[in-house]
Amino acid sequence: MGSKRAMLGNGLGEALNGMVGRHKRFIDLFTGSASVAWHVAERYRIETWAFDLQRYSAVLAGAVIQRDSAADPVELWNDWLRPATSRFDAFGALAPSDIDASFVKEARNWSNQFDKSSLVYAYAGHYYSPVQAAWIQALRDTVPASSPEREICLAALVIAASKCAASPGHTAQPFQPTDTALKYLQISWHRDLCADVQAALGQITPLHAQVAGEAHVGDANQIALQLRPGDLAFIDPPYSAVQYSRFYHVLEAIAAGVTSPVFGVGRYPPLNERPSSRYSQKTTSLPAIKELLASLAQRDVSAIITFPDHECSNGIDASMIKSAASKLFKVKTQSVTSVFSTLGGPASKKHGPRLARLSADEMILCLEPK
Repeated sequence: MGSKRAMLGNGLGEALNGMVGRHKRFIDLFTGSASVAWHVAERYRIETWAFDLQRYSAVLAGAVIQRDSAADPVELWNDWLRPATSRFDAFGALAPSDIDASFVKEARNWSNQFDKSSLVYAYAGHYYSPVQAAWIQALRDTVPASSPEREICLAALVIAASKCAASPGHTAQPFQPTDTALKYLQISWHRDLCADVQAALGQITPLHAQVAGEAHVGDANQIALQLRPGDLAFIDPPYSAVQYSRFYHVLEAIAAGVTSPVFGVGRYPPLNERPSSRYSQKTTSLPAIKELLASLAQRDVSAIITFPDHECSNGIDASMIKSAASKLFKVKTQSVTSVFSTLGGPASKKHGPRLARLSADEMILCLEPK
């Protein structure tokens, strides 16, 4: 994902400010980390809706945009911790004084005793230490039943789990106990997951929408068919030829609370259970964005689009999107410098060897119905 949080202070915030006030609803069609949905819902008296193919993204968005008042993080944590603690104690999680290759093997053997649909079985000894995995499962099993407490707590758990994951940036594969990677595994496994959950609660609870909206799992092109005049769509589509679900499957499982039996070094769920986007396939990415633009134009929906200003691994770039949009909308553009994840992509002629994150120009397109 591109760093939309950074872009909000680097051009995107101005674009939103210039358009949001003239519309009735704000529709984030690829909400991802939900930073844009949060930004709009907090600052403007406009109903904000957020959608994504992945459940964890809808969870993050809903924690803020679905409520119009602040919450008490201390009360939330204390009420949640009591039932979670007894659940955690029942796991009897291994807690080492030192993390080495021998303990990693022991941790993985320990996790095998649990049900194959559990988060402990799937991730203890891999992305998380036994203690971390047991806390994740215990907290997930005991999230509050009522709204908005449930959405806030679940989002805090997803954020904390993301920070603790022993993996290089995304959860595509965990660090292994090799000579070079063991030190990174040690750093991640020594993180206090409960402290990270509390910190996330402190981040989320003061935030809220001015007008409560909704967050759902949904396909952008299908949602576009339901929009109406007066809506402003925000479009930040995938730019990688690798499905994003490969990189966020752990967070997706935590959001769901269970997982199908996992396989491989990455501890992946079955391929047919991972969300698949046409935007992450070279043969379908451009037709998908053209179809989306046509649907919005037919419904007199305005839009803001962000996309890297160079050819991406899914075969498209911002100029292609601009060309397609210009046939249907009045288009204004600006270019900003952003930082985006390579999402495990290959080396390129322009950028050379693959790095985890790269600086690049990103285009912002503001579309108004003709």
